[in-house]
Amino acid sequence: MSPYGAMTAAARAAARRREGRRGPAAARRGLDGLGGPGGLLAALPAAGPAVLLTVLLTVVLVVAAGCGITPTEVRDQGRPPVISYSPTWVTVYLVRDGKLEPAQVPVASDSTENIVKTLFRAGRQPPDPELTSELAEFGYYDTKTTRYTEAERPAANQGDLGYRLNVIITGEGRLTRLGIAQITCTVRQNKQATIWSVEITRLFPGSPESLGEHSCFEFQDLAGPGVRLPP
Repeated sequence: MSPYGAMTAAARAAARRREGRRGPAAARRGLDGLGGPGGLLAALPAAGPAVLLTVLLTVVLVVAAGCGITPTEVRDQGRPPVISYSPTWVTVYLVRDGKLEPAQVPVASDSTENIVKTLFRAGRQPPDPELTSELAEFGYYDTKTTRYTEAERPAANQGDLGYRLNVIITGEGRLTRLGIAQITCTVRQNKQATIWSVEITRLFPGSPESLGEHSCFEFQDLAGPGVRLPP
């Protein structure tokens, strides 16, 4: 006979409600029984590690759900950090009214190659529309650096180490003296401590042609008004 058989309908309903309220406690007693001396967990080692892992995960999920634990949402912590870029500024020599004039232009780095490339580029897009360049019809190709030997070392540079920079260009025709001065003085302006002289070679089209080895001092007559050229 049902335990509720002798009760009235109202009494049976009340008994069922009381039993329902005891549900969480019963669930906890069931979990406690898992680890008891005769519980399920005590018998699991013999069942193998895979079964043990599955049961343990199930128990953790049940306990977490009973404790009201809910996963956290991803929170927006603001915009990611931004790395700011500050270019290096160098001096290149462009032309105004047939004379050399310095102009400040940005470069990615102050390597000799970047400086020479920037000089050629600045001639096509000058920072001042009144500035021009004798290098507009020529292109940068390469740079090569060689060290001065003891026999070649100038008397004014005894005891120092210096280099000769060979700037290799391409283009039709012959580069003017003003164009040679632009390259030489730009290199010397930014690399005075290490580059003692600048040699210029036109590679192609046609046969390679050396345009000589120069220092900026020999172009002092090409300096614009108030412009002081490097040595």
